[in-house]
Amino acid sequence: MHIVVIFINIGSYHAARLRAVYSACQQKGWSLTAIQATDNTLQHPWGYLEQEITFPLKTILPQASTAIYTEEQAAALLPSCLDNLQPDVVVIPGWGFSISRTALSWCQRHRIPTIVMSETKWDDEKRQWWKEKLKFWLYISKFDAALVGGEMHRDYLIKLGFPQERIFLGYDAVDNDYFAKQAQLARFDTAAARRRQPKIPARPYFIVVTRLLKRKNVYRLVEAFAIYRQQIGEAQAWDLAICGNGEEEAAIRNLILEKKLYNCVHLPGFINYQAIGDWYGLANAFVHPALQEPWGLVVNEACAAGLPIVSSRLVGASYELVKDNDNGLLFDPERTQEMTQALLTIHRMPPDVRNKMGKLSQKIVTKFSPQSFADGIFKAISTIKILN
Repeated sequence: MHIVVIFINIGSYHAARLRAVYSACQQKGWSLTAIQATDNTLQHPWGYLEQEITFPLKTILPQASTAIYTEEQAAALLPSCLDNLQPDVVVIPGWGFSISRTALSWCQRHRIPTIVMSETKWDDEKRQWWKEKLKFWLYISKFDAALVGGEMHRDYLIKLGFPQERIFLGYDAVDNDYFAKQAQLARFDTAAARRRQPKIPARPYFIVVTRLLKRKNVYRLVEAFAIYRQQIGEAQAWDLAICGNGEEEAAIRNLILEKKLYNCVHLPGFINYQAIGDWYGLANAFVHPALQEPWGLVVNEACAAGLPIVSSRLVGASYELVKDNDNGLLFDPERTQEMTQALLTIHRMPPDVRNKMGKLSQKIVTKFSPQSFADGIFKAISTIKILN
């Protein structure tokens, strides 16, 4: 059995999942090849990845071979790559990318079973029923099985007509052990962590890890934080560290100046995979304020790092990883007052209660591990084999 798994660009998240699949394949005597459209990491600068790629990997358009990457270029070259690999099953990232549709078409022509990886849920955007049914008829219905993030993503496919018995969980996973270890090391020696990461705030802080886009709702979070700071008192208030960059950065910086928060709201920019563990380790709580987020793997990271989670109810991962008032707090991201109240509530909790929440976060996220990804793929393959 030769399994081919396709991603647009393989970063640390994908590498952890693929290592788990590769290990399981070796035990079974099967083969695995991962394909990435490009190794260009401008949008997601993952950091040093070579030591994480321990499985066979094909890159369709290496950065060194092309000045400008386009998805259409990669899609045009994919069929010959698949011709050479001769897979027995192909695992495909969604249905909206050109490369995904090309892979599905190739598999249809060669009668190769397919598994779609999806984290789409119904409330991600305003949907028109006829468009959804057309999309299902043209693409989704042609897949043999699906690997999804959680129950909301499974429900979306079922609502469209995909057979429930061919949908499996486990898609959205990170290397939990890595984040747990890195955060623990930072807590064990805070001075060393601060030497490694001198931009970490000196005061206690909330941490946000996200791209600075409108749908991520960071602007409103800063507004909520300003009110929290007034109510809790400047002397007692925690700081806010917003790790990431993006098109909203200028507007957020202007708001910080307007609200006179420049000494307590920190914008260190993008923090890479190798460094972010220190930031999680010294944080008091994690916040994800998004208006729209199919999943949000940073929630997995923060849970694995042992943090209480303060999250928008519209973040896909919150349905699975955040138990309201148990390991975190949920809020309506369009209500600034609710967001402020969540910040106040988590601040006012005794430290031992927050520690218990963090430990529960770690327990909950164990169900979403790289091994879960591998298990989901093998369950899907078993179903396909039965069907065939």
